[in-house]
Amino acid sequence: MKMKSILAVLATAMTAAVSVTAFASGGPEIKYAGATASRTDLESLQRGARLFVNHCLNCHSAQYVRYKTLMDLNLTEDQVKQNLMFGAEKIGETMKTSIRPADAKEWFGAVPPDLSVMARSYTTEKLAGYLRSFYQDESRPTGWNNLVSPNIGMPHALAELSGPTKLVTKSFTVDGKELKTDHDAEGKAKGEFIAAGTMASFEHHSKKVDGKTINTYVVNTIANAGPGAMTPQQYDHAVADLVNFMDFIGEPHKAKRVQIGILMMFLLAFLLVAAYALKKEYWRDVH
Repeated sequence: MKMKSILAVLATAMTAAVSVTAFASGGPEIKYAGATASRTDLESLQRGARLFVNHCLNCHSAQYVRYKTLMDLNLTEDQVKQNLMFGAEKIGETMKTSIRPADAKEWFGAVPPDLSVMARSYTTEKLAGYLRSFYQDESRPTGWNNLVSPNIGMPHALAELSGPTKLVTKSFTVDGKELKTDHDAEGKAKGEFIAAGTMASFEHHSKKVDGKTINTYVVNTIANAGPGAMTPQQYDHAVADLVNFMDFIGEPHKAKRVQIGILMMFLLAFLLVAAYALKKEYWRDVH
């Protein structure tokens, strides 16, 4: 029991240290929030494939993935051809974009990246956070900005699903009766940041005015500004399905590889027990 208590204290201390480090770092801290999905959930992967083909494949490609791979999602060849193939003729073709690279560069300033292994370059948590962080910004050419990737050239491809969104900014400084010290202002901002039920960022700015340092703590959150085709909860689950599918195409055989690895670990454990029993039998009469 004593050892368990010590481990619990150490775990708590490490968690607190990580939190303090996050808030003490120089750049803005992003709070990722949203639903998650398992890559063993075939229905989720099928919904994600539909979203990917309808909303992502117009500008982005997945040229290292063949349409035939989608049959691993418990879909027949006819289902893939009729519902998920637009512009391609053979099931063995790769998932190429329908937009020309020259047009994409002219419209967006850069060619949209290929998404075949995007989930392996970035965590699924960050991808989901990115897709949930778009907000309307009239100063941007596309009319959209992003909390996770500021000043991104990409428009909000899922805007019809999420509906219009806006950025809500709250600043906390030493202000009269409520916030008497910098510590109060920082605590208030951290409370807002931690309590945010959606995407949020935390920033700390300091400047000197008349020889006195003024600390400002800024919390940005994403809020719905109107209805979309989905409710916020439905949109969160749609993003989870989409990111789940992107994780799948990044490594289609990962689930099977993990399953085989677990079985092999059990097999090795059995062989270890058998080898130890054999060793005991051989050396039983030696001593």
